[in-house]
Amino acid sequence: MDSFSKFTQNVSTNWSPFAEKLASEKLTNNAEVTELPTDYVALEQRYEAVRHATQSLVRLTRSYTAPPTNFDVQALQQQFTTLTSKIGGKRDAEAVAAAQRKEEESVPNTVQHAIARASLDVSERVGLEEPLGAALFKFGSIEEKVGNEKIRQDRCIHAKFIEPMAATLESGVALAQNARKEVASARLTLDAAKAVFKSAKPVHADAARRDVESAEDHFVTVVEEAMRLMRAIVESPAPLRHLSDFVAAQLAFHKEAAALLEDLAPEIEEIQVTQEALYRHENK
Repeated sequence: MDSFSKFTQNVSTNWSPFAEKLASEKLTNNAEVTELPTDYVALEQRYEAVRHATQSLVRLTRSYTAPPTNFDVQALQQQFTTLTSKIGGKRDAEAVAAAQRKEEESVPNTVQHAIARASLDVSERVGLEEPLGAALFKFGSIEEKVGNEKIRQDRCIHAKFIEPMAATLESGVALAQNARKEVASARLTLDAAKAVFKSAKPVHADAARRDVESAEDHFVTVVEEAMRLMRAIVESPAPLRHLSDFVAAQLAFHKEAAALLEDLAPEIEEIQVTQEALYRHENK
């Protein structure tokens, strides 16, 4: 049995077309460049799409669950401070300073908490006996509860989506990336071995042919391993499970937030309607 026949038998049956292609190559052709199997190229494209999608989702979800920045909080608080200065009349300087110190002590965990703190602060400055003060107090109290639900959602998303998806990038994807590098390296080695065989003198031809066969065996082996690892990423049901957990966490948050706001809405509307009637009566 010649060496090329042995090579063909050593390749997995799933790879018989590829093995036959390699086995039938004529090493005397000019400047041969080993082609990657069509199945490998197609799988690589699918794998790349999944890899980039996973990276983007993890990055965006980290931002989605991250606390608001100091800049955003300060801007929001400044807007409420400006509003207070317009509608609250003259404020006590010490109270303002104390409120500012309180704002600087901690950064809200969510945007909802930032809105809640600013609303409650303004309600105290305006006065709970004022319609706006009373409404802002109710609004701030509910927003704080919504913020607590947001934290619960974010923790769930972090534990059930971000962490496992990031682990996939650090383990499975990393292994597949290394395997792809091995394929590229083995391909170059095979091409080099073919070039040496092509230019080898008769006395060195057998040794050069054995080097080609060895390089071919290694190339097929690393290609199969890379495909196995990429297929594990592409076909794994785990991302769907993590995505389902993400959706469930969001659904629970929005349901609870909607229930809280549904209870608040009629109370705010009642204050608004009453104030509207008083305003029209006094300005007839």
